[in-house]
Amino acid sequence: MTNENNDQVINDLPKVQENPNEDKQKSLFFYLILLLLIIVLLGGGLAGYIFYPFVNKINGNWVSTDQTMHLTSRGNIWELAIADYQQTKGFALVYTGAWEAAGVNKYDGKQVKLLAKIKKANFAKEEIKKLEKKSDLYTVFDQTEKELTLQYTEKGIKQIQSGANLNTVVHMTLENIHWEKAKEKLYLNSSYFSSERIEFTYKNGQ
Repeated sequence: MTNENNDQVINDLPKVQENPNEDKQKSLFFYLILLLLIIVLLGGGLAGYIFYPFVNKINGNWVSTDQTMHLTSRGNIWELAIADYQQTKGFALVYTGAWEAAGVNKYDGKQVKLLAKIKKANFAKEEIKKLEKKSDLYTVFDQTEKELTLQYTEKGIKQIQSGANLNTVVHMTLENIHWEKAKEKLYLNSSYFSSERIEFTYKNGQ
């Protein structure tokens, strides 16, 4: 076949016409699919965080910025301790109870008990013996060689605060959400403790 015939055959082949609009449509379709994928991933991550067991988000030990209050959270159980209460060394006032969800990243303390944890080394033996005796203000909750723990009765609670309902005093909010827990902030929102929110930072998970 001569070159002239080859040229004729090539000329007779159907021409592929370029369509700029078609390329634009393909690009637009690609970006739409990519955008939908990002939305699905972000939405799934947010939903996963919202429905993640709420108590796990604050598991661990937290301390107030002034170092006077320590919060320990283990599963559904929590303990809020005020060390050296009213400047009494070795005497800690302790609120303890169970968490109840009050919204996304909001926690209410329920089933609250009020305890006093007393380090025996800081008090005379005679004082400890007096505290061990029966009282209408408190009962002996627990005792070890080094520590005496008392639980306040309703009458005893009323001597410390205006009402006996402890289920209204602990409200926590987790903010500044971050994958790195140390960067998160936990706030105690309760006029019972302070007219302003009390900020807690994460200490450790031990």
